Amino acid sequence: MKKIGVIGIGNLLRKDDGVGIVLLERLQKQKKELPKNIEFIDGGTGGMNLLHLLAQFDTVLLIDAVDFKGRPGEARVFSLKDIQSQKKPVMMSTHDPDFLNLLRLSQELKELPETLVIFGVQPRDVSHGMGLSKEIETVLDDLYLKLQKEIQDFVR
Repeated sequence: MKKIGVIGIGNLLRKDDGVGIVLLERLQKQKKELPKNIEFIDGGTGGMNLLHLLAQFDTVLLIDAVDFKGRPGEARVFSLKDIQSQKKPVMMSTHDPDFLNLLRLSQELKELPETLVIFGVQPRDVSHGMGLSKEIETVLDDLYLKLQKEIQDFVR
């Protein structure tokens, strides 16, 4: 059985940047309904502390606020291939501009999971402050359902 890591990334002190953590917390409340081979991890603000963490799993789903120039609250799923094929990144984690370097380094160290997918949510406001923007809060239930579907696809 594959070991699956669901890693929420974000900063709850920067409004919509915390959406990855908020969604992760909702998943953890329902974890009894999900397969036992899934581990839920609060990845904080990402960065190099994720480097060796990724290697522990066969499949990783990262949940993060991602500026892909969509409408606030829109969610997109990016595969590793999508990310690596970008000469100039269209998507960028809102708090770690070196995310692509982290993935490259993980690959060079042969620590990259077999499958890595990013569930990215377009933020509206990542300024300092607590709480999600109204635009994100309004679609949070829909985001959660989409995220559950992505996880179920991994398990199959």
